[in-house]
Amino acid sequence: MPKKMIAFWSANGSTGKTTLAIAFAAALKKYKTNIVLADFKEVMPHIHKYFGIELSDKSDIYEAIEDKRDVSAIIKHHLNKNQNTWILSGISMNDFSKFQEKHFSIVIKTLKDEFDYVLLDTNSGVFFSSTYTALKNSDVILCVTAPTIWSVEDTAEMIKFVCERWDIDKNKFKIILNTSVRSEVDVSTVERIIGAETFNVRYGEKNVFHDIDRIVKVLIGKDIEDIGHIKAMREVKSIGAD
Repeated sequence: MPKKMIAFWSANGSTGKTTLAIAFAAALKKYKTNIVLADFKEVMPHIHKYFGIELSDKSDIYEAIEDKRDVSAIIKHHLNKNQNTWILSGISMNDFSKFQEKHFSIVIKTLKDEFDYVLLDTNSGVFFSSTYTALKNSDVILCVTAPTIWSVEDTAEMIKFVCERWDIDKNKFKIILNTSVRSEVDVSTVERIIGAETFNVRYGEKNVFHDIDRIVKVLIGKDIEDIGHIKAMREVKSIGAD
């Protein structure tokens, strides 16, 4: 089964991106068990706070990469399993100035070798090397926008920028319209302005998890079908063996 990397990104801050990334991991683990949620938000990572995990010093990862040593065991040491989800906490303010694109690229490659699904929660905008590395290496980029016309227009401009400057295929982008407050725009308006498939996530915890589960099914539907097929074949073999 092909491995997949999914980045959560936004043009501006305060769109609910991290909350949706966590909800996506919770929904995905119903269908896949070998997944990791990695915090690629430099300076002010947040995922460890949600899961009650201590933010560990990542200087040993940086030093191993600089010394051209294998970092697999070191990265595994930093992984925490919480609520049946593997978590890689982020880079703190003390470490972020050291890490560059090459360091994040090696971290991503290591995670992709270990896990079937790698979810990356990134900084908004285009000002961090971790964001560049995450978007360049992802198979799908879930871009979260607030439900205002300004946020949607900013998102369209920012996607155009990264596609042109960073040579990223626009087809990788899927938009999540996070209607956590009263919405000024609807899905059809977002799709018209941005030109990318758009999903709506409604306000309220129950709605969020229901809508995110629907997005997961759309994005990994083929994988879910394959899992069902494999289980059915095992059951048939088991019956035949009896």
